[in-house]
Order: sequence, then C-alpha cells, then structure tokens
Amino acid sequence: SSGINAEYGGTDNNTMEERKLDTITILNWDISCCGSDRRLFYQRIISVIERILPDFCCFQNVQHEFRATVKQSAVIGSHYYLSNSNLDYIDFVSHTHHGLLTLSRWPCEFMEYPFTDTHVGRYLLVGQTILNGSPLIVAHSCLDNKKQQRNEKVNKAARILSPHTNAIWLGDFGDLGDGMRNTLSNFKDTEEIAEGKHSKSDRVLVKSEKLKPLHYINLDQELDDYTELEVRNGGVCVVQL
Repeated sequence: SSGINAEYGGTDNNTMEERKLDTITILNWDISCCGSDRRLFYQRIISVIERILPDFCCFQNVQHEFRATVKQSAVIGSHYYLSNSNLDYIDFVSHTHHGLLTLSRWPCEFMEYPFTDTHVGRYLLVGQTILNGSPLIVAHSCLDNKKQQRNEKVNKAARILSPHTNAIWLGDFGDLGDGMRNTLSNFKDTEEIAEGKHSKSDRVLVKSEKLKPLHYINLDQELDDYTELEVRNGGVCVVQL
C-alpha cells in the first residue's frame, strides 16, 4: 500500500471532534459509460455534484481528463478535498482505464492497495476521516469481469477492511455470486433498501454495528434530465451514522 495526500480545495472550519452529523450521503459512479460526448458527460457529472453536494463522491474508471474537469469547478474547489490517486492504471489488453477518484467534504488520509495482477490496473482506494468522534473508512474499487480474479480481489479487499469498525465499500463488484457470501458476511448490502434500483455495478456495502443504510437513489431513474446521456452505474446512498 502507499499513502497519498488529499489535494485541492475543501473548507472545513470544524475540528475532527466537532464534526457531528446524523447522516452522510455518498455518490458512487462508474463513469466508463459516457456516451458519445465525453466532455459533455463530465460536465453533467459536475452539475450533479454541485446540485446535491454529497459528503463523499467515489468514481471508478477515471481518466486524467475527468479530474481536470473536476478541478475547474469553483463549487467543488470550495467544498471538497480530492484524492491525489494514481490514474495511470490501465488494462494493457483492453486499454481500459481503471483509475479511482474520491471527493470528500472532510479531510481524509488516503491509501492505495494495488491488486496482485497489476497488468489489468485495478486497486482499492481507501479514505479515512473522523466523523462524530469516530474513524470512518470510505473505500471503493473496480473489480474484474472474470469470476475467479474478481473473487480474489474481493477476498483481499475484505481482509484490508476487516480491522476497521466503520467501513463503507463501494464500486463495480460485478456478479459476486453465493461463493462470496461468507467473505462478505460482516457487510450489509444496500440491495434491500435499493428496492431493485441499483445494478451489480454500483453496489454499496457497509461494515458497522451502528452505520445504517437508509435510502438509495439511482441517478438514471431519478434524474430524468440526465438519461439522454446514458447515466448508468451511478447512485447516491444515504447512511445513518
């Protein structure tokens, strides 16, 4: 693993101990499905962030162009810290970018955990902050389409997150299947509260005795003005602290 610092923006006038919240909102989005106009799609993503101001935004399959677009937003600059994560992870067979980017309303310490088969460029990005006086982990990843490799990464990520009391894990999990039930037995799945609104690609898992997923919004279904741009694999989860 490697430690990376948050960069850019963010205005947090409260100390770590003074941050008291009842709920947090987390936007999770695999942005690989960008339609025919990538630049317009990125601008629409920015407008979604500016509109709802989630506490955390987690993006998968990120390219440098998207991070540059994010940095152009004055609203994001005044509200968020960005992970200075590596966006150069590329699958050299499909030439797909698997970069991860986290935006946080709160100062975070970030860690990257590359998976073993780094030739396909996938990793786990972990952010840690303190809310309501307790450490909170917000992690996300983009897993393989192939079942065996995907399960290996799920096992590794679960081991990394297991020591943490309060952890939220998001991302493109693919079809985990019954074989992963034991591995993920300590995680609550938002599938129940999503009521069929989220796909296998935008799952949210919560590991905690006190954190409770309350509500899930599918961006494709709820934001009608974005559907013509193929808004898929994205949603917002509200979690009670």
